[in-house]
Amino acid sequence: MNTAQQSSPAISVAFQINRVAQMLDVSRSTVYRLVRDKHLTLVKVGKRGSRVTAESVSELLRARQPSDAS
Repeated sequence: MNTAQQSSPAISVAFQINRVAQMLDVSRSTVYRLVRDKHLTLVKVGKRGSRVTAESVSELLRARQPSDAS
């Protein structure tokens, strides 16, 4: 048994809609609009749950950063 695997924190691969709204400082409605417009990727969890992939949130945040080119 590898104890290093047990003690390492779980990496979140998807976030709840509310968490994404907080991270982006937008409303839940805006998160759903971003999903609809294909800026964020939504995955279904179970019958009723849904999450936004961490990768799509990271990509959106990178795209929002001002470029360093002057």
